Amino acid sequence: MRRVGAGAPGGRGADGVTLTDPEKARFARAIQLPGLGAEGVEALRAARVHVVGAGVTAGPAILFLAQTGVGTLFLDDGGDVSNADAGAWLYTQRDLGQQRLFAAMEAVRAASGLVEVRPFASDTIVSATLVCSDDETVARRAAEQARRAGVPHVVGLANGEGGEVVDVPSGAPCFRCAHAPGARVFPRRGAAAAVGTLAALELVLLLARVVPGGGGGRRIDLVEGTPTARPTERIPGCDCYNVY
Repeated sequence: MRRVGAGAPGGRGADGVTLTDPEKARFARAIQLPGLGAEGVEALRAARVHVVGAGVTAGPAILFLAQTGVGTLFLDDGGDVSNADAGAWLYTQRDLGQQRLFAAMEAVRAASGLVEVRPFASDTIVSATLVCSDDETVARRAAEQARRAGVPHVVGLANGEGGEVVDVPSGAPCFRCAHAPGARVFPRRGAAAAVGTLAALELVLLLARVVPGGGGGRRIDLVEGTPTARPTERIPGCDCYNVY
């Protein structure tokens, strides 16, 4: 995985994107939002996002990114569609037993004709990563890979009736600094959808250069449906200090 910035080879780059007339019509309301505007939408259209996970937490996040106007999604999931994925928003009963990756790609294409969706490969050039795996070990590993590659990323981990979202802009404390380890249970569908959507929103803000938390990174805890945000702090001695 490699990072691409605005205007860099391998992506359209926000500095070189001009919205087409159909894009201007489709995203007219977003263009009017204070702090976003045409430049923010252009940054979203130029973005190349690596999405780790395609289960109950990632499903709503993937659809959110597609509908918001992110240009290219690279999906990364090795599992099969099971009954537990019924709340993922991406699958139907006929998808049971199919590979989640390809079923999710078809669902995204059906939801939006403006987004390009591909399988992720290790040499893919990306501008950001969204980690919404329902497996904490996979999430931690993906966050660490993004950190080492210098790729801004957001991690959403649902847990029972709530969960956490950690955004890591360039130079911010890493996921390990912000994460609170502990017992985990498979998330309820509503909680997973809320965490996934919050994580996708945080990523959109990063991509559109509306940086949450003043650019230093933040953690959002979702408890009983109520989100609470706080700035992240670097753990003394953490090697994320010298990565960027």
